[in-house]
Amino acid sequence: MNNRQHYTVVVIGTGFGGTMTALTLARDLKKRKGQKLDEGKNILMLERGTWWTTPVGTVQDKEVKTYDFLANKNNQPVQYWPSQNTFKGVIDIVTRCFRRGRNKDGLYNLTALGWKWPMSLLRGGDGVTILQANGVGGGSLIYANITIRPPDLIFNDARWPLKWDEQERHDYYNLARDAIGYGVISAQEARDAKNVPYVGESLPLYNVNAGLSNIVTRSARLDPHWKVKDDPLNSRGIKQIDPQSQANALWIDRARVFQTAIGELTDEFGAVDLAINDLTAESTPLGPDQPPANYPLERPINYCERRGRCNVGCLPGARHTLNKQLMLAVFGRLDGAPALFDNLKIKPLAEVDFIEELDEGGYEIHYDQYEHQNMREPGRKTRMTVSADKVIVAAGCTGTNEIMLRSKKVGGLPGLSDAVGNGFSTNGDYIAFMEETKERVSLTRGPVTSSFGHFNTDDSGEDSAPEKPKFHTLEDQGIPPAFASLVGVGLPLIRSLTKGRNRHLFLLWTIFLWALKQARLYIRAPFVNSRERQEMFKSEDEISAKMMCVVAMGREAALGQFRLGGLGQTALRVKRTDNREFYEDPVYKDIEKSLSNLEPHLRADDGDNEKGKFRNPFLSDVFRRFKVDSITLSHPLGGCRMAEDVEHGIVDEYGRVFDKRKQDNEDRERRFYEGLYIADGAIIPTALGVNPSLTISALTLRIADKIVEEI
Repeated sequence: MNNRQHYTVVVIGTGFGGTMTALTLARDLKKRKGQKLDEGKNILMLERGTWWTTPVGTVQDKEVKTYDFLANKNNQPVQYWPSQNTFKGVIDIVTRCFRRGRNKDGLYNLTALGWKWPMSLLRGGDGVTILQANGVGGGSLIYANITIRPPDLIFNDARWPLKWDEQERHDYYNLARDAIGYGVISAQEARDAKNVPYVGESLPLYNVNAGLSNIVTRSARLDPHWKVKDDPLNSRGIKQIDPQSQANALWIDRARVFQTAIGELTDEFGAVDLAINDLTAESTPLGPDQPPANYPLERPINYCERRGRCNVGCLPGARHTLNKQLMLAVFGRLDGAPALFDNLKIKPLAEVDFIEELDEGGYEIHYDQYEHQNMREPGRKTRMTVSADKVIVAAGCTGTNEIMLRSKKVGGLPGLSDAVGNGFSTNGDYIAFMEETKERVSLTRGPVTSSFGHFNTDDSGEDSAPEKPKFHTLEDQGIPPAFASLVGVGLPLIRSLTKGRNRHLFLLWTIFLWALKQARLYIRAPFVNSRERQEMFKSEDEISAKMMCVVAMGREAALGQFRLGGLGQTALRVKRTDNREFYEDPVYKDIEKSLSNLEPHLRADDGDNEKGKFRNPFLSDVFRRFKVDSITLSHPLGGCRMAEDVEHGIVDEYGRVFDKRKQDNEDRERRFYEGLYIADGAIIPTALGVNPSLTISALTLRIADKIVEEI
């Protein structure tokens, strides 16, 4: 026990919460060490996944040396993004990149909560399927790069215990934009200089990225001639398409079609701020009111090539994934720049089981260390423990809930609130496809998302009465080219199933006929292709040219309750405390109404009425009859929510974990587990109705400041 490794701080997870807190603390401890105050202070980050990088040359890494830099020079487990843009890419993703069984280093963790196979054939699921990333950088590895602030109405809900005033809220959101857009250390340096949001003629000190961008043009350096609308919540303003401008021809088809249509329904729309490097437009003057150019001669930066691959790995390396910041912080850069910190360490393939409070103070973290040396023995693991004075749990919503529930169950944290697991939210996540649009959408071109529209912004945010329309957001959504052919042939099958034919034999028979048809096409096509070009020879771009995909998020009720699963079940189970199914939340009716209103502005006038409607492929009558209907989401929130007291939540507004054994203490500052924090989406007490990465970053930067203050 005395020989275990000990750290000042252990951070569990390397996503937005983990990176924002760890880098802020590493910087502070380094400054203190430089002042000879805290020799030996160090931080360990535990990550259950591995490093991911591009297998092709980029502006910054023409010789593809990043893999060797990580794997051979620094002994780190590394994998390449899937690079094929054909159906072979789908096979690569499914076989190599999904985390399951012995494939512990897979990129995607997709879990339908409920019973495992084969019991899942007989028992209904929990109605929630969650997609999350698994790797150094957490959710940033597969997110849509969107940094968007929710309207203030979200914080009117009484479940938010935040005491920040309007100015403090602005300050942390601006800091979060720069922390994602340039880098956490860069943003902290700029804050010290009172220059946030950053303004300057060159890129800021210690920058990893080139700042946020709004990408709507067909290629870099084209001027979109958009209209800029002032926004009190965003100093960057909102960029909207100008219906009268001839420059609209320069826009990505999907962005042009979506913004033109959505502008007929709401005034609250525009281009999303993207965490992607892009070249500044050629006509853009450089100066204090403009972003600096992303082509500094001394160190050019990767930029977006509009490949539509954001969710499966950016081959040009333009996305602001957090692994870039962490690599610079711990190992340095390929160009010889040294590591920023010698007091920070990252341990990949380390899956935390539970946390145990120690009698002498501090905590012990119990985890499984998986084999990574060439993965010769995949799935092999060694039980490990490490101790720390302070622990920051930032394992993502489901990971954090699982760790905290298990820590309470085994007695590691006996004073944890009985409310642990309560307040889970789907964030109103929803996806829908329209098969036949009147204009070309080019679903595989551009960043995965370009634009948004807000609806029901007059929602007070204060009550959840089902008859009152709820705030929600619609966004255009591209698909990776590798999935284009799969989506193109899959939706007609899904549409036929939604007509209510509810026999298992019909389902099997339909799939059999579909497979038979594909085989017949492959045999016949070469012989008739000379007379008429066959479907199978169309490119992925052509297959999805007139298909629109829209994703939505909304102010869902946040009434889910996590619990640990048992034998034959997934690690977590979940249900709503009001006995409703998750898809029955009122916000989904509001979202479907907005999609229905959007349809006439998009669909082909003379097209099939069925093909001109938005369909959620995971929610239909037949899926409900088979009890496999599910809200599929990538933005789970809550479960370890912040609250005023231990009766209603797990942490306070600064992420400090309540200890129910200390609630009689007259000193409110001593009612917590000393040195134990949660800093990720699990603490958010309600749905946000927008992509959560910016809010998670703002909240966790605030938590990091509190920890620095306490240190």
